[in-house]
Amino acid sequence: MNQKINRLLLITIFTAIATGFMIFPQIPMFCGFMKLDCSIVPIIIILYILGLKDAFWVLFLRSILKLMINGEISSYIGMPMNVIAVISFILAIWYFQRETAKFTLKKFMLGGIVGTFLLTFVMIILNVIYALPIYEKVMNFKLVNMRMNIKQWILLIILPFNLIQGILWISISVLVLTLLQPIISKQKIKYK
Repeated sequence: MNQKINRLLLITIFTAIATGFMIFPQIPMFCGFMKLDCSIVPIIIILYILGLKDAFWVLFLRSILKLMINGEISSYIGMPMNVIAVISFILAIWYFQRETAKFTLKKFMLGGIVGTFLLTFVMIILNVIYALPIYEKVMNFKLVNMRMNIKQWILLIILPFNLIQGILWISISVLVLTLLQPIISKQKIKYK
C-alpha cells in the first residue's frame, strides 16, 4: 500500500513539474506559435524510475492540465499532436533502454536519435492530414498568406522545428539524467 501511495505521489509531483515546464520556459520559434518546452524531461525521468506506463500517465495528465490552464483553441488542435510526438519519442527511448537496468548514455542517445526522426516524421504526417486542414478552417490560417506551399512548410518549418526539438530534448535529458543518476537508481530499485 505504501509503495502505491509513493508511486502516485511521484506521478503527481512529476506531472506538476512537466506542466510547469510546458508553460515556462518556452522558446518561441517559427511563426511565433511553435514553441519548444522542456516538459519531456520529467516524463523521461519517470520512464527510468517507474516505467513506460507511468511515463504515459505523466504525459496525459500534464496535457490535460495544460489544456485546463491555457484552453486556447490552438492548444486543443496542437496538444493531440504534441502527445503523439512525445509518445513517439518516449517509445524509441524505451525500446533501446528496456532491457538495461540503469541509464546508459549510448542506448539513450540511440533511442533519442531514433525518437527525434520518428517524432519528426509523425509531425510531418500530422501537419499534412490533421493540423493544416483544421487551422485553415478554424483559425483562417493559410499557407498562401505566408507565401508558402505545403512542401515549403514542411521543409522550412516543420522539419527543422522538430529536429531542433528532438536535439534539445536529448541534450537536456542527458544532462539531467547524468546528474540525477544516483537518485534515479535508488528510486528505481524501490519501485521494481
